[in-house]
Amino acid sequence: MAPRSRKHTTSNLNVMVVGFSGVGKTAFIKTLVEALKYEHPNSNWSAMEEHPHLQGLLTKTTEPYTVSVDLELQGEKVVLTLIDTPGFKETYLADQHLHDLVSYIEHQFDLTLEEESKVKRNPKAVDTQVHACLYFIDPTKTSLDEDDLKILTHLSRRVNVIPVVAKADTLTKAQRQRLKPMIMQSIYNTNIKIPFYGLPEEDSDSDSEEDTKEDTTTGSSLEDFLGQFDYENEDEETRTLMDYIRMLPFTVIAYEDNPETGRPLAIKDTPLGRDYGWGTIDCLSEVFSDFSQLKSMLLITHRVYLKSSTLEDYYERYRTERLTMKRQTKLKSMNFNKKILEDFTKA
Repeated sequence: MAPRSRKHTTSNLNVMVVGFSGVGKTAFIKTLVEALKYEHPNSNWSAMEEHPHLQGLLTKTTEPYTVSVDLELQGEKVVLTLIDTPGFKETYLADQHLHDLVSYIEHQFDLTLEEESKVKRNPKAVDTQVHACLYFIDPTKTSLDEDDLKILTHLSRRVNVIPVVAKADTLTKAQRQRLKPMIMQSIYNTNIKIPFYGLPEEDSDSDSEEDTKEDTTTGSSLEDFLGQFDYENEDEETRTLMDYIRMLPFTVIAYEDNPETGRPLAIKDTPLGRDYGWGTIDCLSEVFSDFSQLKSMLLITHRVYLKSSTLEDYYERYRTERLTMKRQTKLKSMNFNKKILEDFTKA
């Protein structure tokens, strides 16, 4: 069960966006910011409005940056921080880029570990851990390729990864309905099970051939996994998780900007939309994309779960690894020093 939030305190929610170049990461951030401004007009948006990456026309992100805003969500004060990253490129560069991303996530864990090690902790210490990582998928793909799977496998060991298909307006409704299960099949099947946020992890204790055969027949797809539950008789937390899994991957559409100002294009009765000449669409409408569901999932229904999973699963796992490594290094050093002393004694 997720922990209760303290009253009258401010919590942090840190969301990173990751993916190959040109898949719509920065456009999504701009759309999310505008959607939140529309919903929370009383929040202080000056820092975001003055941020160079969010001003003017959409430009390519060449270096990582963060933007933050204070929101009040369900009576709780939340500092939302969005972390934009440059897109992956060629394979040989992607490896270094992936290393940098994982190092950034691990550094936030190191800051927490350092704070915990202090005799007198700072009561105003800020939670900088990355609670969610949105991985943007190219809408032209029908399944994830080797580069996608490699990146996702490494990221999912350190952070809650959530798959997102951007530029969903390039897909028909039928194409979106076909694409979702095809993407998920490449993520979760008999040969590979990448532990995205909310997905069941593969049981590493099943080493026998008999166990392996059983796993491939009873747990070969997400539908097999979800079929184990009776939705109507499950508790609220389980139903919330099941609803989320059935939405994966989320499809989103970014607003069209005014070519002169970079601000959202003015469309009658549509605060954030796109104009195709023959018609318009509302980027926030559930008819065309899952943008609103993704926003609600991050900020409302799964916010506490994402934070508790980061702390209790990913951070604790990293902390254990670091402490174990530190202990082993110390033992090796002690053994080496002992060997040196023995050599001197014999001499």
